Amino acid sequence: MTKPFDTTLKDLLNVFAVDWADWLGPEIGLSAKIEVEPLDVDLSTVQMSADKVFRLKAPAEGLMHIEPQASRDNSFPGRLLQYNALLDARYGNPVYSVALLLRPAAEPGVTGVVSRCRLDGTEYLRFEYTVIKVWALHVEPLMASGIGALPLVLLSDEAEGQLGTLVDRIDARLRAEQVSNADRVFLLTCGYILLGLRYDGEEIRNAYTRVRGMKESSTYQAILEEGRAEGELKGREEGELKGREEGREEGQSIGLLKGEQNSLLMILRDRFGDVPTEVESRIRAVTEAARLQHAILRAIRISAIDDLEL
Repeated sequence: MTKPFDTTLKDLLNVFAVDWADWLGPEIGLSAKIEVEPLDVDLSTVQMSADKVFRLKAPAEGLMHIEPQASRDNSFPGRLLQYNALLDARYGNPVYSVALLLRPAAEPGVTGVVSRCRLDGTEYLRFEYTVIKVWALHVEPLMASGIGALPLVLLSDEAEGQLGTLVDRIDARLRAEQVSNADRVFLLTCGYILLGLRYDGEEIRNAYTRVRGMKESSTYQAILEEGRAEGELKGREEGELKGREEGREEGQSIGLLKGEQNSLLMILRDRFGDVPTEVESRIRAVTEAARLQHAILRAIRISAIDDLEL
């Protein structure tokens, strides 16, 4: 899965765990309004990291494992089986596995079943998991779900042609429910990032021009674009100086990192004024785009610059 989208989904799942559990519970055979507890899963002994796992509270039991996927990966179903078995061994059963497919490119080979057979054709292992195709979801049920799942509305096929209206409706609902400004901007920014999975920049910007009075969200969208544009330019320059294919690839990678670093610093300056030198140094030292993307979303919600996690 592409890292920025991966990180955005993880942050949504962390911040709005209850909303996601309410929405997905009926999809995996559980009642709505189940209680969950986000679980920090460590499968490091086998060098695997499940995207998001919730522990189900009584009267439900076991775990809910949600694994988003945005691109084709033939190993994806097998990884779900491995995660399920490892989680079962470490935390107990049952383990409900959910493949959250963000676009059709991720669908090939993801059938909801992993089967293993002997040479004579007899099945000796069968693992079943739930498949959610986000593009096939209907707008109105999602709009009525918990606010944490609202950004997914924008990725559905039904949303095409009415993105601006839906962004406006999401914003109106968040205002009507008196969601905190930090959470409102966070959710709208997550939607803005996720739209990059299927729309170009101009379409995304046009959709968000309909959001009334969203100075903060508009600011952060502009910041994300400006920071990344600066990073891309720097990366191209460094790649051209190296003058070879591997140099250009390295330059693109450098550009991505610098773009995320710039975006994070610009958001911090917009919210808190001058950024201390030691904080900027810590940010410039981060060399993983996913960590920087997580920090960007965190920066939108924190109340003090010292609360930033890297």
